[in-house]
Amino acid sequence: MIDKKTKLLQESEIRYRRLFESAQDGILILDFKSGKVVDVNPFLTTLLGYDRKEILGKQLWELGAIVDKTAAINAFAALKDKTYIRYENLPMQHKNGEVIEVEFVSNAYGVNGDRVIQCNIRDVSDRKKNEALMLAYQTLSNVSMREMIRTLSKLIEFKDPYTADHQSRVADLAVAIANEMQLPLHTVEGIRMSAMVHDIGKIGIPAEILTKPTPLTNYELAMVQSHAEAGYEIVKHIHFPWPLAMTVHQHHERSDGSGYPKGLSGDEIIEEARILAVADTVEAMASDRPYRKSPGLETALRTIKDGSGTLFDPTVVTACITLFEKKNYSFSNAII
Repeated sequence: MIDKKTKLLQESEIRYRRLFESAQDGILILDFKSGKVVDVNPFLTTLLGYDRKEILGKQLWELGAIVDKTAAINAFAALKDKTYIRYENLPMQHKNGEVIEVEFVSNAYGVNGDRVIQCNIRDVSDRKKNEALMLAYQTLSNVSMREMIRTLSKLIEFKDPYTADHQSRVADLAVAIANEMQLPLHTVEGIRMSAMVHDIGKIGIPAEILTKPTPLTNYELAMVQSHAEAGYEIVKHIHFPWPLAMTVHQHHERSDGSGYPKGLSGDEIIEEARILAVADTVEAMASDRPYRKSPGLETALRTIKDGSGTLFDPTVVTACITLFEKKNYSFSNAII
């Protein structure tokens, strides 16, 4: 007569064996002391192409499927010490020579007073291939976006070489400011892209106004100021992973509401546009314009200092001043 405890134990072993045999992950059971395989499930023999008898009784690093035998020896030693290891992309080899990327998870536990090691092995080759394809696609998409930005920037260069050069220099300073503020890399890249086309709306302004050597009339000034709205209309339907269109739209807004085109103030202006506003102001004042000589970098920096907290974001101003006064930042052809 089998007692209740023994019956429950037998039932538990039967359930475990069923799970072991039907599992859709490879499973190896190792002797804790020697590292020899004492059991292997059907899924793993199929995955690796080896017969059960070719696996049983061998130490983990003796298996033909193990590519890096030294790593397997080290893993076994680490497992005995820590009782748990995990590798997300361990290479194993099918009997036919094909390399398989697997996720390898091992842990040690006690069974009937003995310690054993269970290794769960999952084929992640397809997942890795898909991840590689996704990475390639993302890389191509990023390259395409950069090429699109360069193309848009080139459009304005054909009309006004000054504006194109200005955009490049503003982008360089804006990125330096963003990095000084320790913003995330993704955000910094978006700021770079936005700055490279922030004046794209000027493509609709007659060249004679953009290059006019004398001060603009009120009508001409209003036409030039329309470039923020026009630039927004040009890029708003392009799906960038950053608020590029909004940054272009807002780069002439000011913290006290005195900017254009919407008269936004404070936090109504996105951070990217607040950074661009400072970089744009400094670069414009540090460079010659068709209608005036540059007031100089010193004047430009004093202007943003005086406007800190009213016209410009104080945090952005501080970062910009730090770059020039403490970290030797300079434009390649700025008037210092």
